[in-house]
Amino acid sequence: YCFTLGIIAGRGDGRFDPAANVTGAEAAKMLLVAAGYDPAIEGFVGTDWAINTNAKASSLGIFRNFNKNIMNPLSRDDAALLIYNALDVEMIQKYENGYAIGYTDHRTILSAMYGVYKVEGVVVANEWAELDQTDSDAALKAGKTTLDNVVLYSSTTANTTTGEGVAQSGQIAFNVSTGVETLGKTVTLYIEKTTILSDSKVLGVSLKDDVNVIEATDATKNTLKGFLKGTGLTTTSDTEYYVNYGFCKSEDDAEAIINNYVKGASGEKFNLNGISVEVIDNNNDGDVDYVLYRKETLSKVSSYSEKNEVIGFTAPTYKNGSLDSTKTVKLDFDDVVFAEDVTTDDLILYVQYGGRTYISVPEIVTGTMTRVDRDKDDELYITVEGETYKQSYILDTASLVDVDIEHFDINSFREFSTLYDFILDSTGKYVVAVRPAEETVTNYALVIGSAWTQNALDVKGQVKILKTDGTEGTYYINWTNSAKAFDVNGKATTAAKKALEAYLGTRDVNDTVDEGYAAINAAVGSVITYTLSDDDMLTIKKVMRQNTVDGSNAITAVSPVTAGVTDVVMAPATKLQDTLGAKYDAGDGYVTTNNQKTYAIDKNTIAFYYKDSDNYGVAIGWDHMGDVANGTALQIWPVVAKNAAGGYDVKKLAEVVLFAEAPTTSTANWLFVLSANAISSKVLELNVVFEDGTTKAIEVSKEDYGDDFNDPSDFLTAYKYGVNSDGTYTLNIGSKRTAEAATLLRDGTLDVDGTLVNSSADGIYPTLTGKTNIWDVTDMSDASDGDAPKGSFILNERKNAIIIYNSETAADVRTVVTAWVWDEDESADPETPVYGYNKVTEYATGELLVQHYAESLTARQVGTMVREFLKDSTIESVVYNPSTDKATVTYNDKTSVEYGITLDRVYAVTLKITDNNAAKDGKVTINGVDYTKSSQVIYVGAKSPVDGLASTGSITGTGTATFTDVDTATGITESTGTLTFTGIKGDGTITVDFAA
Repeated sequence: YCFTLGIIAGRGDGRFDPAANVTGAEAAKMLLVAAGYDPAIEGFVGTDWAINTNAKASSLGIFRNFNKNIMNPLSRDDAALLIYNALDVEMIQKYENGYAIGYTDHRTILSAMYGVYKVEGVVVANEWAELDQTDSDAALKAGKTTLDNVVLYSSTTANTTTGEGVAQSGQIAFNVSTGVETLGKTVTLYIEKTTILSDSKVLGVSLKDDVNVIEATDATKNTLKGFLKGTGLTTTSDTEYYVNYGFCKSEDDAEAIINNYVKGASGEKFNLNGISVEVIDNNNDGDVDYVLYRKETLSKVSSYSEKNEVIGFTAPTYKNGSLDSTKTVKLDFDDVVFAEDVTTDDLILYVQYGGRTYISVPEIVTGTMTRVDRDKDDELYITVEGETYKQSYILDTASLVDVDIEHFDINSFREFSTLYDFILDSTGKYVVAVRPAEETVTNYALVIGSAWTQNALDVKGQVKILKTDGTEGTYYINWTNSAKAFDVNGKATTAAKKALEAYLGTRDVNDTVDEGYAAINAAVGSVITYTLSDDDMLTIKKVMRQNTVDGSNAITAVSPVTAGVTDVVMAPATKLQDTLGAKYDAGDGYVTTNNQKTYAIDKNTIAFYYKDSDNYGVAIGWDHMGDVANGTALQIWPVVAKNAAGGYDVKKLAEVVLFAEAPTTSTANWLFVLSANAISSKVLELNVVFEDGTTKAIEVSKEDYGDDFNDPSDFLTAYKYGVNSDGTYTLNIGSKRTAEAATLLRDGTLDVDGTLVNSSADGIYPTLTGKTNIWDVTDMSDASDGDAPKGSFILNERKNAIIIYNSETAADVRTVVTAWVWDEDESADPETPVYGYNKVTEYATGELLVQHYAESLTARQVGTMVREFLKDSTIESVVYNPSTDKATVTYNDKTSVEYGITLDRVYAVTLKITDNNAAKDGKVTINGVDYTKSSQVIYVGAKSPVDGLASTGSITGTGTATFTDVDTATGITESTGTLTFTGIKGDGTITVDFAA
């Protein structure tokens, strides 16, 4: 059939080749013949068939958008393209005198064979938005498109002579979906026509590229006229302007919206970086029909609920048509088009039109900015990780609500050394905002030492700081960058460097008055924020200063940066603005000042304490802060938070508090020393266990500490420590703690060294809490053993222990913070270890008094106590016989000695001495031992004090003494200044008053 019609003709050698690939020229020849062209007349046969075919097919548009070699085989896609183009070719009815004559109705293959008509028009509305001088919320129902300037072509398409289509009046809506990208442009609809044109079935849609003239940009352009120069396009009074498909009355109105990218910003530029704009001439007449802007916003998701299918994010608000503040909007998922998955706290880019919100996730480039340059148009750009970027001018609400995000201003941003996230708009070419690449944590520290020095032209500074984790460190400072903290503009000016000198102090110049130099340690007692480089160089970011207050002493600005050092706050006495108006009790969730201002304390509040060079500390959170007396000077630096307008509000929550007083809680960091290794003539290596149970081989100065670790008894000890900038450690030798014997008296309560540590007038004993760290070092010898395993105290079982309490003041001891424990020597193999107070006294030759707080002792426990009392390594065994009250001591040489044993059950009596001073010369004498401490525990029993083992004993007050608060349940009676023990029955309390 095709051969008969002349569509195919074979290879010319009398054969067909149906399995061969079809070339572009061969396909074009077949399509032309199908459209009615005579191959013989047109020259589609013979040796020049390909040349003639190419010429005719090109003139008719069959090769439109086909850019390959026509003599090569066609792909399926290319074949479809040629067939599609051929549908647009006008069919030939006949030939006259060698000329092809078309049909009078100009039919095409599409219309003749399929009954398809063509409609052309400008898309002015669809399901995405409208261009009918409407606002940006307007849109049609899904599946609808409205065309304006509609022309109906009954049977022909693109190659039809101009004017042969029939213009339709008004706008016509069709039942077809078109994309948002077609708005304002001319399209071609292929339809199966019905009586009512708008009811026609639409078979396909395509942009009419030959009449749509579009100039687009997303870069800054000063004027529309300048942008269109050389394009042949011109705006007219009929040109319409839209921003996010919202109608603007004029070019000026549209540009006013574009240039108002942050509050207070204005301008007259036609376009700005990051904002997409299309200038459309949709009929190729040179007149601009539409100018369409698309402007997105960088925002942050404030809430995201899968259950409720609602998303919330920040959006700009306007006042009198200009940007004013922000608000949180919440939208149903049905009204949102998500390009990617998002969740709460994510950054997003969004644009709104047609009643929908389109959300995508911005691209973020992480790196360090290395350069700021100008291009040939004098526009600034930055270089990050080898790529260049300019500033974006889209809207940005994220930086108004997130304290870590900073709106990117290319004119002022000059952070070259910090790793940042550069947040881009959807073009991927422009930076909207920046934030530190790592989580922003403000490092606060209390300065406990400072100095600067100059060697020729080389100026160096050093600070010793107490960090918030309780560790101390000494660091050299970055001189130039630290000086910026003393300049209101953050510049390292000469004046700022002089202020840094005054802040640190120096010993280089003795005459501090005449020369104007402050003495060494001038910065002690102040609070700073800082950063540390990889090589431990410290940069002072800010020195905490006095707050700005109003007439009612309410804080309006927190520690604003000013020039010089005149308002730097330093405990205990310099520039502190408040005193406590009421005592702060440990655990309180607030502090009240003398001005009756109350600030909340939460678990993140940092409390620094500084009284003098020996009394300072730090605690984080109300659950770690100790008592502070009423009237104590203090400085409060509250939390500040961004508000909706992009400014900052001062909150009634304390970020940092500086108390001009010593801490009442233990804030120092401790380490436990296992063993030592000398690794050089200058460095000593100590194997230690920290309070978190981790182990490490630390280095200390052998010159400073070598003599402190040269004997076995120097190990299994604990010290306060600090860390130097070079990684070596310093130890507070004066803080040395050695082992005590401890046992669990009852659940959660310790008995330490058998003294039932009575740390307050209320009789509170050291308590184990859920936060207490207990580490078992029994089987550890050095850091190679790994981290310490968890340990415990066991009821009635003695353990060696070094214990760190909540306070270093005995009267304030409440809880155990950390304990390192290890088993006692079990060579005696006792049946059950002795717990509580115990003491052995040889009151006469061969006669031993065994005093014990435990209710009773086993025979083996008595034997163990006797062995420990005799302290003779040649003892083989000690056997106690309760029936004879004798203990037989056998030695390695098999000789033996017998001791008489008297057991004495003792009770704990707290002795309190009040109003004791030198003038009164008050003391309490017990069996020849004088006591003057305000509070201590003594142990008394039926045969105690020992005085020939009398059944009664006495406590005598020397000086004018009055015994009061005698607990008669103990069996102690008073007579003329003497207390007589006649039958001790239990623990009690005695108060001795020397005030009389």
